[in-house]
Amino acid sequence: MTIVDDSPAVVTLPEIAPTGHVLPPTGVREPLKVSVYERMSKSNAQLMPIFPYDDAGTMVPCGAMLYGGEDRVHTHFFHWNTVSELLVAWGSNEAMIATGSLMATQPFHGVNSFLRDEKKEGAYALVTITQRQSSDVGQKEALTAKCEKCKKDILKHEYDSAPQGAPDFDPTAFGAADDEFRQFSTQWGGVDFVKMRNSDEVRICQHCGHENSWFDMTTWGWDRLVNQTKVSNAAFHALKNSAKEVLG
Repeated sequence: MTIVDDSPAVVTLPEIAPTGHVLPPTGVREPLKVSVYERMSKSNAQLMPIFPYDDAGTMVPCGAMLYGGEDRVHTHFFHWNTVSELLVAWGSNEAMIATGSLMATQPFHGVNSFLRDEKKEGAYALVTITQRQSSDVGQKEALTAKCEKCKKDILKHEYDSAPQGAPDFDPTAFGAADDEFRQFSTQWGGVDFVKMRNSDEVRICQHCGHENSWFDMTTWGWDRLVNQTKVSNAAFHALKNSAKEVLG
């Protein structure tokens, strides 16, 4: 294709290759739309999946609402993931991540409040971290804690996180096989990680003897999400069993 104007110059434009046709939804997962601001205003944990889909091949955006205050403590730790993660900042103030920024994380990356001062009122960051679940064997995660003094590893908690539909999916890895609402691997692993991290055996550094501070899970809320998911599954089965008894 060429464009010719009144001047003798001729501008050649590149040919645009035809794009592939986008297939319609298969019906396996109903298309959903939410406001990240509305959804996160009622969130109960950091890294809460925004949509109910987390099986093999899905894109899973997880929300985190981090904010400052006198009683806020975000203990630093490290996360390793075999699948890629993309962070999007939907709004921030007094944070190390600017509003509207995107960041592709490294497979092994540090995690903290992302705030310049976690004790400052009015400091906040609302972000999503999106990962694409693997359809192949081998999806894993790990959470690592380092000594606050000597910076050497005091704990590495690695675990399989294969999603439903993957060849190595274990339906009992993060709950019961008949759970209607699956636990998300990061929160489940996070709860186990904090329990181990706060044990005297781990908290007192084996390298330098430093007694590391207590990891307060309150700010992260992983145990709250895990427990509420357990109750939701129990309530679902209670109603289902009650209906069988009544209706036969």
